[in-house]
Amino acid sequence: MSGVKVSRQRTGFLLRYGNIRIGLDTGIADGPTLLSHSHTDHTQSLGGAREVIATKGTLDTLAARGGRLKSATTVVEYGRSIFHGNVVITALDAGHVLGSTMFLIEFDDGATVLYTGDFNNVDSLVHTRAQPTKADVLVMEATYGSPEWVFPSRERVYGDIVRVAREVLDSGRIPRFHAYSLGKAQEAIALLHGEGFEVLAGNGAIDTVSRVYSRHGIDLQYVTLDSAEARRLIEHGCTVVSSSTRHMYHNLVKVVGSSVAQQMEALMVDFDLSGWSLPQYGSGGLPLSAHTDYPGLIQFAKNVDPVITYCFTENARVLAEALSRDGLPAVPLE
Repeated sequence: MSGVKVSRQRTGFLLRYGNIRIGLDTGIADGPTLLSHSHTDHTQSLGGAREVIATKGTLDTLAARGGRLKSATTVVEYGRSIFHGNVVITALDAGHVLGSTMFLIEFDDGATVLYTGDFNNVDSLVHTRAQPTKADVLVMEATYGSPEWVFPSRERVYGDIVRVAREVLDSGRIPRFHAYSLGKAQEAIALLHGEGFEVLAGNGAIDTVSRVYSRHGIDLQYVTLDSAEARRLIEHGCTVVSSSTRHMYHNLVKVVGSSVAQQMEALMVDFDLSGWSLPQYGSGGLPLSAHTDYPGLIQFAKNVDPVITYCFTENARVLAEALSRDGLPAVPLE
């Protein structure tokens, strides 16, 4: 598809096809901006956008995280298409966080582009996996697009999270799971509560996002750190989900005082819930990822079967070379 041009623009991308211009997670003044989700690395370049197209989940989590849009907004729903001039735009679930979206873009001559944003190809307790769809051009993340990034099954990781939580609690200590405030924290809360643990959310950022999840039909049961029940949970044993140890300690001091906060902090046993913790699996790392791993990325691209793939993020060059070797021409967006 030589007529389709994709180039980096600030922290997002500019898609050009003839006289049509579309921003992909970057604000532009002469066309729409497609916002894949509300993680900061995808929202920090929205300034100057004329119109932002996103799901209600993305707009709601963006607002909960303090984001403000000065542009006009158009809300899209999964599986629904909207007409924007001579372009048809369809929103597809990306499986990454609440509201995360892949966008299928169809031009009036039949050419198609699929932009994934960040996506996850496996189901979780709170998110539904991304499904590939045919497209001529694929613009795909490559966060874990290198052969060493092969994640264990989600069921295995879930089991390990539950196991270490029980072991730590049985030892008289408190398991604290570090997770992003949007997406991973809510998955951890759902898992731990579902397994019968009392869960304390260690940060206000988690609380505000979790309330949005609840409004969207994902009921999360946990106790906030500023509640009257928090001290009882901490003193009698609970699991903790935290997005910032420093902020949690600061807030804990407000609840129980500095002396007790120091005692409680000494009882915490920390675990990182992140795909990046794979090398530390079994020693404080639990590779719960909201992204697709290397084999999943390769298979996803094969299922889309594009004429050309543009790869972005950390391992873009490695993934592009691998896809090209497999007969799918690909280039990194650098």
